[in-house]
Order: sequence, then structure tokens, then C-alpha cells
Amino acid sequence: MGFTIFNLVFNLYMSALGFSNDLIGVFNALPAAAIIFIGLPVGALADRMGYRRFIVASSVLSLLGASVLALTSVRPVAVVAAGTYALGFITLGVLGSPVLAQLSRPDERVPLYAASNALTWVASVVGFLVGGYAPELAGRLGAGSPTSLVSLRAAFVAMALLQAVSLGLLIQLARGSNLRPGEVVPVRQLLQVDRRRFARFLIPQALLGLGAGMLLNFVQLYLSQRFHLHTGPIGLILAGSAPLTAIVVLRAPAISRRLGLTRTIAVSQLLTAPLVLAIAFAGSLPLAIGLLYVRQLVINTQTPLSQVFAMEYVEPRERARLASAENVVFSIGFGGIGPLLSGFLQVRGGFELAFGVAAVFYVLAGATFLALFSRVRLPSESS
Repeated sequence: MGFTIFNLVFNLYMSALGFSNDLIGVFNALPAAAIIFIGLPVGALADRMGYRRFIVASSVLSLLGASVLALTSVRPVAVVAAGTYALGFITLGVLGSPVLAQLSRPDERVPLYAASNALTWVASVVGFLVGGYAPELAGRLGAGSPTSLVSLRAAFVAMALLQAVSLGLLIQLARGSNLRPGEVVPVRQLLQVDRRRFARFLIPQALLGLGAGMLLNFVQLYLSQRFHLHTGPIGLILAGSAPLTAIVVLRAPAISRRLGLTRTIAVSQLLTAPLVLAIAFAGSLPLAIGLLYVRQLVINTQTPLSQVFAMEYVEPRERARLASAENVVFSIGFGGIGPLLSGFLQVRGGFELAFGVAAVFYVLAGATFLALFSRVRLPSESS
């Protein structure tokens, strides 16, 4: 819920602070730049030391960033606080897939990951509604326009409260679950992995991250600047697709049994490309909303399946390191090069040019994944 609020409000808040779209793209890239340097060491250490202390530490970091965002309108402080929050949340997210894989059997993983993703989408409904209407409510109570800095900070207050609740739940999880590593890796071998196997999986992830980063980081600004919407309607629009997405994600196991994991992942990415291209040229709000909804349903069919694929494609002792490497590579595209390139192209050719290029990267991601893994069969598919 909290991260949904952050995604909804951050770019609008940076715009209200007076930053241009291309500079906002730079700010979106900062957490990705940081995770490049710490992602692999964190994954390697988590494989060796277990996940408990990393779960708690990253949650505390996110709470700190969220709290500062709720209290400040100073431009440099807000940028640093946003980076701190995102860095903590990304680090926490890196460990999600390895934790689920460690606590489950092969025959449980596809439905477990699907249920986890579905619950995330259900939670995002609340996040979108709170993040969208907290500024509207603050404006009515005297904070000014819903797009003012003070009004937008009301959403960050809600985000900080949710993060505080999350910290308590994660501490309980870390205490009660067996999250120690199954095999202690010697320090000298922490960064020694099957590089060829890692590279094969990471290449399509890098392409997917580029396409997603060029589109998703700017959906709020797209709706705001093209159709002149405030945070409330934007949050309502984005929340509307979440229940449908949860239902579709829960159908992912059945779809994968029919098509196979690899083909389901690849086809989902390939079908997303024409939808992104259509979004770029949508001239009416209802059409744009419909295309955004269908795109979200299609691409998220592959999300839990891709997570299972990654965790079963490598040895158990390498899972956190692959999750870290995947996050680093995806973040380079999603939070780094993607928004930088998208902001640059928007200034010169509008959303049409930026989203059109994003569609190309979706095609490349799906085609590459299918070419590399069409003959791979994983334990969860056998069971």
C-alpha cells in the first residue's frame, strides 16, 4: 500500500517542486544507480547470513525515508528522502522471491507466487485511493490546491504510517520463520556464480526493465498533462484495474499449465507491445484508461511465473544473488536508463515518441526470452 502511494505521488510532487520531466527522470534513476553498487553484495551476504537482519534493516530505512518525505518540502531533502525510501524498499523486494522459495515446495510455488502477487494488487487498491484522495482531502481542509506541496505531503504521511505498520509485521516474520540460509557459502565464493546461466536470464530482464521504465514512471504525468487530471481521479483510475489484475494473476497457474512457463512469460511480454504503442497515441481518456487496464492485465500474467522461473533456474544457494542481480539489471532499465531516455524523448517528441520506443523494448524482451528458454523445463512444471 505504501509503495503504491509513493509511485502515485512522487513524480507529481517533484513536478510541484518545479522540476521538469527530464529532471524527474533523473530522480527516478537515483535509486537504481544506488542498487547497482549494493544489490549484488546484499544478495551475496543474504545467501550467506540469512534474510532476517536484511528484512528488518531495509524496512527501517524505508520508514526513515517515508517519514522525512511527510515532513519536508525542501527540494534537496525531498530528493534524498525519496531515494532513501526507494532504496530500502527495493532491497526488501530483492529478498521476497528467495524467502518464498525457501519456505515452499516445488509443487506449491506457482500458486504461492500467484497468490502473493494477487494480494499485492489488492493492497494497491487501498494505496491508490489513499494516495489519490489524501491530497484532495488536505486541500479541502485548507492546505490549498490538491496539487500543492502541502496537500501532496498528506499522501506521504499516510505512506509513513503504513510503513510503520509494515515494520512491525516484518519484525514478526523475521523472528518466527526459518530464514537462515540452507548452505553457508564461504566468503571467497560469494560472487562466484554460474555466470552463463545468470546472463541468459538477465538479458531479457534488462530489455523488459527498459520498456517498463519508459512507460510506468510517467503514467501519472501522462494522465495529468494529457488529460488534465488531479491526484484523486488518477488514483481512482489506477486503483480500478487492481482487482481485475489480482483475478488474472490468480489464473496464471492454469494458463502456465496449458502453455508452459516459458511461453506464457514470452507471449505476455510480446502482447504488451502493441498496447503500449496504442496508449502513446490515445486521444481520449476512456480509450487511454481501457488500454492501460488491458496492458496491466496482460503483462502481470507473467510476473509470478517469472519469479518462480528465476528461483528454480539456479541452485538454491544462488537464489538471493540471482534475485539481487535481476533487481540490479531491471532497475538499470526501469529506474535508470528507462526514465532518463523517456524524459529526454518526451521533451523532444512527446509521449508518442517515448512510449513508442518503450513498445520496441517489450518486443525485444519477449522474443529474447522465448529464444533462450523455449526448451527449459523446471521442477514446478514437472510437479
